[in-house]
Amino acid sequence: MKSGSICVLLGCAAMASAQVRVEVETFARSRNGEPIEAYTVFSPGERDADDRPALLIVAGIEPEHRIGIEVARALANRDWSDAAELLETRTLYIIPNVNPDGMVWLDGGAGPVVEMGRTVASFDADRDGRLGEDPPDDLNGDGLITMMRVYDPPASYGLDLNLVAEDDDARLSRSAKPEKGEVGQFTIITEGLDDDGDGLFNEDGPGGPGSGVNLNENFPTLFPEFKEGAGSRPVSEPETQALIKAIQAHRNIVGVIVLGRGDNLLNKPATGKYDQTGRIPKGLEKGDQAYHEHMTKLYKDAVSMDKASKPNLEGSFLSWAYADYGAWAFESAVWSRPKAEKKDEPDTKDEAADDATEEKSVADSAGELEKLIAQGVPEEIARFITGTPEERQAMAAEFETASDEERQAKMAAVGALPPEIQARMMAAIQEVAGGEPGGEPEAAPAKKTKPSKPNDSDDGRWLTYSDEMRDGAGFIEWTPFDHPQLGRVEIGGFVPGFKINPPEGLTADLAEEQAAFARDLLEALPSVEVGEPTIERLGSNLWRVTVEVCNPGYLPTSTAVGLKIRQPIAVDLAVDPERVAVGRRVVLLDRLLGSGACKRVEWVITEDAGEPVEIVVRSARFGTQRVQATLEGDRP
Repeated sequence: MKSGSICVLLGCAAMASAQVRVEVETFARSRNGEPIEAYTVFSPGERDADDRPALLIVAGIEPEHRIGIEVARALANRDWSDAAELLETRTLYIIPNVNPDGMVWLDGGAGPVVEMGRTVASFDADRDGRLGEDPPDDLNGDGLITMMRVYDPPASYGLDLNLVAEDDDARLSRSAKPEKGEVGQFTIITEGLDDDGDGLFNEDGPGGPGSGVNLNENFPTLFPEFKEGAGSRPVSEPETQALIKAIQAHRNIVGVIVLGRGDNLLNKPATGKYDQTGRIPKGLEKGDQAYHEHMTKLYKDAVSMDKASKPNLEGSFLSWAYADYGAWAFESAVWSRPKAEKKDEPDTKDEAADDATEEKSVADSAGELEKLIAQGVPEEIARFITGTPEERQAMAAEFETASDEERQAKMAAVGALPPEIQARMMAAIQEVAGGEPGGEPEAAPAKKTKPSKPNDSDDGRWLTYSDEMRDGAGFIEWTPFDHPQLGRVEIGGFVPGFKINPPEGLTADLAEEQAAFARDLLEALPSVEVGEPTIERLGSNLWRVTVEVCNPGYLPTSTAVGLKIRQPIAVDLAVDPERVAVGRRVVLLDRLLGSGACKRVEWVITEDAGEPVEIVVRSARFGTQRVQATLEGDRP
């Protein structure tokens, strides 16, 4: 991405000697005219930067994920001299912020700080012919748009009071359980007013739930038609259009890393699942699974995270880069909630004994897990059967939020199990539900227990992290407020961006983690090397010409989904077609497998001795290479 760019030699003498260069250009502008920049990082080599296999790092598609933007910027300004030799044959492109307009709102530069990182495009969500008339409002003047607990709204607003405070921490909420005699006490909506008096809150205006477009749902692959925030049509936004055009203009991009809210490396993608057409994968093609798992191992060695949210697939850039463009595509969340700090070592024999018992239980569960998997039980089911109550609760919650299609698939998997495994699964499910259906849970045998744990929901864990590791900085306490339209409300909740962005001071370290993975991926990228042709004389003017085309990289030159897209490598013997006696003058190779795999191409041609022949190997992904030989040799 170098056209019209400014070349910058990364500072200092050591950098200059390494000759790693960074070129930056503004390749597009946002809806509001903000520049969208791309950086090209490379070392001078035999081939131009845009004619080599390339890795693209993209951030800011979801600008509320500020750490992704910060890390991408750090990578763009990093000293890459440690990868100078690698960058002689590879190119690194970096686009730090695809949605600069959204970043303005998240920074509070145009109003209160919000978390919804959409574009600032006007959209008439309430269809009243007016635009931007009902944005969120900072009612308590704290500079943040948080949430409101609404207790006594007028019936005309149609708000369903279906929530109650959690028993173990009233700052958290859950759905009321009418089957247990509970009645909902409040509902939660975004902080604000019904500015236009239409009975809706915050539906029209920057930062509101009905405003702007989520760029990460605006790409054509698996586009969520009619979903609020996805846009009126695929690629409706200038930012998504610009990103797609830039990539299509650089067909040498064979690998993509998205720095975003989700992570498809720590979370194993679904394999062999497709949309209703049966062609577009909702995860990975089976043929790519082993390669993805290998890159996951390298990623886990590079980063400090051990968990992260699953990536969005509907209309996302990740889905488009993999399923439509055909790149090896990965998404990294960059940062996630760290593990809770360990408590002091037990200072009594009873506590030590409890810990030893717990450790033995964990070890036994691990052994049982391996045994079940060895018996052919799917890993997810085996983990549910052998998991702790907390782990089962988390998996049950994930099942509840899954799509109907995913639920049916999971139930079908359980139904296919042997009867004895099904019985164990049902027993585990009943434990999560609290005992036999309709009955009371069985009393657990008396035993020594540790102090009760904090709320184990995801929000509960975030709250514990805020309390114990961030001095409460992540949560605004619920504070009463007399709402002019809704009456009694409380304003508070998690600070915008707290769950997806780390505290200050971690960017440099997180950037080095991503740089380590980027180097691994650059090294693993496929490439095409053409060997010296061999010439064999078969007769007076009859010759066999042979050449080997190899891929020294780890990854194949095409993903499995790329085989559907067709990304061939053309091997062209540059002679008059009438001279080709055996074989096709242009041979198309669908792909080359990795780790040094080669394919041999040969022709039999008629030509005078002493004539030169040229073989041209070309592809959109790997550029053009030429090798030559002279027709010479003894007669057989």
